[in-house]
Amino acid sequence: MKVLIALAGLLVLPFLESGYLTNLFIVIMLHALPAVGVSLLMGYTGQISLGHAAFYGLGAYVSAAFSVYMGISPWISIILAVIIIGVISSYLGWVIFRLRGHYLAVATLGFGVIVSIAFVELRDWTGGPNGLPGIPPLTAFGYDIASDQSFYFVAWAALMLTVWVAQNLVNAPVGLVMRGIAESERAVASLGNDVNGLKRKILVLSAVFAAVSGGLYAHYIGYISPQPFSIDFSIKLVVIIAIGGFRSIAGVLFATLFVTVITEPLQELGYYDVVVYGLFLVIIIAYMPQGLLQGLYGYGHRMFLSVRRRQGSPST
Repeated sequence: MKVLIALAGLLVLPFLESGYLTNLFIVIMLHALPAVGVSLLMGYTGQISLGHAAFYGLGAYVSAAFSVYMGISPWISIILAVIIIGVISSYLGWVIFRLRGHYLAVATLGFGVIVSIAFVELRDWTGGPNGLPGIPPLTAFGYDIASDQSFYFVAWAALMLTVWVAQNLVNAPVGLVMRGIAESERAVASLGNDVNGLKRKILVLSAVFAAVSGGLYAHYIGYISPQPFSIDFSIKLVVIIAIGGFRSIAGVLFATLFVTVITEPLQELGYYDVVVYGLFLVIIIAYMPQGLLQGLYGYGHRMFLSVRRRQGSPST
């Protein structure tokens, strides 16, 4: 509830600032959708995924294709894209969840690489490396939702709904089952739970979050190319949930803000920015496994107690 109240406060931003910050927070909110999905799958359920950029990209390309090539309304295009990607992810889960650990990670990585290559090679559909232009914007009551100020509220509503669904899920009894799967699948299965079935459902939900984000992104920008949907984005999502805390929806939102803000200066490093993200990931997992905020809070608390002990110790 506190997270939703905090997000509600973001509604005032377009009225206070009409330029850079509005655009920045649109990007943050769109990236937060797949990040929350990965948190549910990887953080709460313990299933490694390095392929969510594929769902994000499929959401963008499928929705854009329906609108550009078939003239379907952007809203309907996004819904159709979400349904198609939900079906794809369900069948994918049926295959990959026969694997565990590193094998599962490699399988999801392979899926992401295949889809990324398809975006480049299927030129008649995707435009190849040159990208797909001319994607129509969303509309409401006969008006285009094309400006940053108007689209901001669409992205905000999508994020609010995503966070509400995710929080209700992890706080419900099924959330305990998800955590149990992350700890011991055999123990959960021994209680009569359909472990693989639940993992597939969480994968579908996380893929749907990514697809919605991709569809909104395509109709917001009006042009898409393969680069934003490469494996680099999947790695960035893993970094986000590690920085935010694997089992913290609020932490994921903070980490999305943090990573999005540092992305711009890191772009000067070119392809080497992945190295920086990798170092972030190693440091956080090794020294702050509960996330950056919890780690800094714990460090600060220990420092405070240390100072108090020194002040309270008798002088010699």
